[in-house]
Amino acid sequence: MPLDTLFTCRSDKMEWLDWAMPGAQFKLLHANASTGGFALLIRFEAGAEAPIHRHVGAVEGYMLEGGFHYKDDPDTRFDAGSYLWENEGAVHQPVSPNGGVMFAVFHGPVEGLDENGNVTGRIHWKWHVEKWNAAGNHYIPDGLPG
Repeated sequence: MPLDTLFTCRSDKMEWLDWAMPGAQFKLLHANASTGGFALLIRFEAGAEAPIHRHVGAVEGYMLEGGFHYKDDPDTRFDAGSYLWENEGAVHQPVSPNGGVMFAVFHGPVEGLDENGNVTGRIHWKWHVEKWNAAGNHYIPDGLPG
């Protein structure tokens, strides 16, 4: 297999960086400037509660450790071994009482919302790459003009 068709990284050798969600950290695994997609490992501290947010693109997640639930649906839990798909346009507020680690593939940005549904911020592939590289890493996303 030609090396220009393969990308790999060692997430076990990467450091965790603070994420946009309080009480959570991330590791950037991949980003694509053309598609707007990005893949992360996300670690939630016990008691972490995300701000209300909307997915501009769908998100796929697989819980590796621990778990979470949505604030308005505490009986539906996503624990280790759970796969989930959040449709584009999903609005919710995840809560992780005991912490956890998730592998997530974002098919577009995420927008923070206030109590009236107004956008308060947006994170996307470029936000993650800039934060990752500001911490001393050197990641060049796919899809940038050459």
